[in-house]
Amino acid sequence: MAHKASRFTEHVLAYDLGGTKVAAGVMNSKGRILEEIRVPVALEQGKTAVINQLVEIGKKFLNRYPKIHRIGVASAGPLDPVKGMLLDPTNFASKTGTWGKVHLAGILKKKLKRQVFLENDAAAAILAEHWVGSARKYKNAMILTLGTGLGTGIICNDSLVRAGRGLHPEAGHLIINHGDKSAPCGCGNFGCAEAYLSGRNFGKRASTKFMIKELSAEEIAALARQHDKSALAAFEEYALMMAIAIHNYVVIYAPEIVIFAGSFANASDLFIEKTSAHLEKMLIRRRASPDLMPGLTTSSLENRSGLIGGAYVAFNRNQLGVSAAK
Repeated sequence: MAHKASRFTEHVLAYDLGGTKVAAGVMNSKGRILEEIRVPVALEQGKTAVINQLVEIGKKFLNRYPKIHRIGVASAGPLDPVKGMLLDPTNFASKTGTWGKVHLAGILKKKLKRQVFLENDAAAAILAEHWVGSARKYKNAMILTLGTGLGTGIICNDSLVRAGRGLHPEAGHLIINHGDKSAPCGCGNFGCAEAYLSGRNFGKRASTKFMIKELSAEEIAALARQHDKSALAAFEEYALMMAIAIHNYVVIYAPEIVIFAGSFANASDLFIEKTSAHLEKMLIRRRASPDLMPGLTTSSLENRSGLIGGAYVAFNRNQLGVSAAK
């Protein structure tokens, strides 16, 4: 995949829509952010409120940058990038209910009167890393976005990996401990990688299994850095489960590098070395081929890989097979 983001010099508007926050910004064809905003997403108020939030933010940017013609949206999935449709995103459910199918690209096109392109947020994130981030020097790379959920994006042989029917590989829902009732996942199963490894689920699990009072993942990380035994035990388990998940990804996708991104990647100092040690043991029969032992690192894009990836999608929609909303 050649990363000449665009022959054009125009700017695009990009969104990064997740279960906790929505980021939006204006970017140029070199991946430089000219202006951005990051606010809590109005998820508890339901999908209409979230869509209205996106429209309101978009209109403010477009008033200041009226020459923008394209908008790229990186969103948590599952979703269909060809149809521009959300397919009942797992982590968008709230007290108001689930979302069902939402033609988000079409709605935003109508409201904002611009071409709109939708892509999975983890796919957008690995595209951004491959373009201007930690994966620039690699032909085979994977990103794990550690936030409300566990997003997975993969580049193989310089091309974005898609699943059948043009959908995105939801590898965060690969089951790594079947039937573990202590690890419920938002998808309805137990023992998915996301149930252990997303920042939100780590916080919930640490609070119950390790008898830590109800704290956020970031607060538990702070305790671990103060050598709290329960918090350190929670990260010991986290490192092991992360290694199990990455082992499975390695034998399927063979990445040269695995990149941690998202808000919980800020806690990587508490698990990355232990994860690497576990992984080396699990991949012992592959030591004879160093290329199959991936490096582990964090994103160089300061938690903006999804946003920058949204812009990349807007610039490179034809190359990626992403369709404009009708």
